[in-house]
Amino acid sequence: MKYDAYRVKSIEKAIYMLNLFSPKQSELSLGDLSKALKVHKSTAYRIAVTMVEGGLLRWNPRKATYSLGLTILNLSSSLINSLELRTQARPYLEKLVSEVNETVHLAVLDQDEVVYIDKLESSRGIRIFSDIGKRGPCHCTALGKALLIDLPPERVRLILEKRGMKCYTQSTITGIPAFLEHLNEVREKGYALDLGEHEPLIYCVAVSIKDFTQKTVAALSITLIVKHYTESVLSPIIPIMVETGAKISAEMGYL
Repeated sequence: MKYDAYRVKSIEKAIYMLNLFSPKQSELSLGDLSKALKVHKSTAYRIAVTMVEGGLLRWNPRKATYSLGLTILNLSSSLINSLELRTQARPYLEKLVSEVNETVHLAVLDQDEVVYIDKLESSRGIRIFSDIGKRGPCHCTALGKALLIDLPPERVRLILEKRGMKCYTQSTITGIPAFLEHLNEVREKGYALDLGEHEPLIYCVAVSIKDFTQKTVAALSITLIVKHYTESVLSPIIPIMVETGAKISAEMGYL
């Protein structure tokens, strides 16, 4: 196959091991794993121990068996929530595009980065180079700011220190104190702006989406090409965005 040279055998074995578990076979012994993988028990043990340490498997010393770990539950919950969010938000995204004829993005925060989970293009014929699954920085995107507003300053500071604050344009905020102050303004206004901070020709407006936990779980944005931008274009979009974000949040159970 095309990617055979890049495949990691130990990871393949770990994936195969995870797929051995099912509702009918929720617990397996080391012997079961070794036999199914066709490897020596010592090899199966090393893989299983590593996965237990990572939370992918659980070890039951009383039964001497392995079962799926809580990390699997967390991952599946995140996936289900993302799929549910996309399903519930899609009609609002479609309505938004029909009203303003600009590109719309839906994104979540994953590993301290913006990740696009849905996108609808405008009919202008100008393509925005962003794709579902693509990642972006938080400090210089409207989506990133909207995703961070519920986090305490200490957590935001850690994210910025970890990910850095790369200077993309002359408008990029590159200092942590300045960004924290800017984030306070975003909270007060109820929406976030990116006026050429990430890409010089791109302006964005974003709002947070909250769920039944009363916390931000996603963000919605409108993207405008600078040559189409004027105050008269942006001003009427902001209340539409705020209203749309509120409606999607209500769908997600936010009170």
